Amino acid sequence: MAIIAEQRADASFVAALEAANLHPLWDRYQRITPIRPQAQDQPFIWRWRDIEPFLHRSVKEVAINDIERRALILAHPAFANDTTTTSTMLAAFTVLEPGDRARPHRHTGAAIRFATNADGAATIVNGRRCEMRAGDLILTPPMCWHGHINESGRRVIWFDAANMPLIRGLDAHFFEPGNPGANDFWQVDEGDERLWAEAGLAPDAPRAGAAHSPKYRYAGEATRRMLAAMAPGPDGARTLRYVNPTTGGAVMPTLDCAAIRLSAGAMTRKRRVTYNMICLVVSGRGHSRVGEHTFDWDQHDVFTIPHWTWACHQAIGGDADLFVVSDRSAFENLDLVREEIE
Repeated sequence: MAIIAEQRADASFVAALEAANLHPLWDRYQRITPIRPQAQDQPFIWRWRDIEPFLHRSVKEVAINDIERRALILAHPAFANDTTTTSTMLAAFTVLEPGDRARPHRHTGAAIRFATNADGAATIVNGRRCEMRAGDLILTPPMCWHGHINESGRRVIWFDAANMPLIRGLDAHFFEPGNPGANDFWQVDEGDERLWAEAGLAPDAPRAGAAHSPKYRYAGEATRRMLAAMAPGPDGARTLRYVNPTTGGAVMPTLDCAAIRLSAGAMTRKRRVTYNMICLVVSGRGHSRVGEHTFDWDQHDVFTIPHWTWACHQAIGGDADLFVVSDRSAFENLDLVREEIE
């Protein structure tokens, strides 16, 4: 009975504290300081065979001049109407018809483009023309003016990712539209991108204080050569990190990119990390075990690995390549990266 009385007395005291806009730590500590991260979202996969028909339909339904971007966002059902792919990142596929121009704009969010089927397209980033060929990674760092153009005779499609959900969660997002009629925006060549075309070489000159990589285009051809030359890492996969050539660190302070090659038939070791990952299947096929889920995947499928969730992967019938975008660099800057391998 004494215990019951104490509980009633404590409940009355807690109610009085709450009425005064005070919360007792002893009543809330498990909520405030959980034992481990617990992702709101389960692992999820989007099949290319389901996405592709909607991309082609969108060309017929929506004119590029009437909208900001003709893109389909991969919306995880765990977040309902909050349009996002993970808790901190969103991913999408963009489609352009021959002659289309996706008007220039800029924003606080960091974003990337990965050329899945985009030969003949180009992204203009801060006055540099970045061609888009198979497997190319194009950066659009925060507050850099960027737009997209398709000068080929065919429809082009690429994969996008950005960290707008993270920036919105901090209520730190700004967006600035450009002038859709400014023809001079498109009349540029590669410009300073030429300075970063050769690996291991950088101009010996003072550089402005931008925290992102000065290199905006990472050629898919170079990525494939490097993956072929690498040895497997501790988890059994060949993992290449795209880096800022002036620092050796991440390409952007809040968004990180990697390429992974899986050897045929070999399952990687289970691994979990504190940051979120979105995986695009660049080539090959295989399957992944992510948490309690098993996904069979094929080219251009996309799946998520929520933070602090065990994952391992296996290629089937030959090697397979994955492109991974994550918020690892944001977690590094906050000193929150933790990793475990089994």
